Amino acid sequence: MATTESWDGLRLDGRTVVLGIIGDPVAQVKAPLPFTRLLQARGINAVLVPLHVQGDDVESLLRVLHTVRNVAGIVVTVPHKQRVAALPFELLRAAREARAVNVLRRTASGWQGDLLDGAGFLAGLMRNGFDLQGRSVGLAGAGGAGNAIALALAAAGAASIDVHDIDEAKRVALVERLRALGHRAGNWDAATPRELVVNATPAGMRAGDALPIAPSALRAGQTVAEVIMEPAETPLLVLARERGARIVHGRHMMTEQLEAMADFFFTKGASA
Repeated sequence: MATTESWDGLRLDGRTVVLGIIGDPVAQVKAPLPFTRLLQARGINAVLVPLHVQGDDVESLLRVLHTVRNVAGIVVTVPHKQRVAALPFELLRAAREARAVNVLRRTASGWQGDLLDGAGFLAGLMRNGFDLQGRSVGLAGAGGAGNAIALALAAAGAASIDVHDIDEAKRVALVERLRALGHRAGNWDAATPRELVVNATPAGMRAGDALPIAPSALRAGQTVAEVIMEPAETPLLVLARERGARIVHGRHMMTEQLEAMADFFFTKGASA
């Protein structure tokens, strides 16, 4: 009797490799189906499944998952990226610099982590026609995604990156990290406009959330970008569009990362 089952053309059987995506919450993630389709289109018998895990349980979960031999890796999402980076795992360059992780792959002794958010976000901006060179940036959020995005934007030629976060320690740490690398960075009041405004916070994910920045920071002609994927158009993007700004949806960061994630998990030497 054949044991291979498929749905919508996808394969799921005893040889299927499992990848998990961890977050709290996790209901908003959009990657499982498109990433599974991408992997199987490459001929890789693998699936990505959502795993809802709270912060205090992350380390123990990762220990247990390493004992499950057909678990090849983990995608890490809000709010666990910095927590995972602080665990005793090998980190590749982008993860070390940003002190955040959004992908983990199995090694013989544990996990190896990297951070693809920054490159994915930058690629999404470029695909939407935004020329970053010499532009001023206002960044809301100094967590894992915010660190990755800030470092990628700085390396790509942003003139300045000013940071806002309700957690003062995180904001100061990111500004100091950027300055130590030779980039122009400072505090942002989240009320004065910048040429590029980025929301790298969860604000807007839930109904009734306050805006991550003041409406006064929005104006015609600027670009406003999100990292949130659900809802597809957050209240911030709705208001920005109404005021004449160009908007970039959060899905672009995920879409641009999928190929890189596939390489990370299943191509030897894909990251350095």
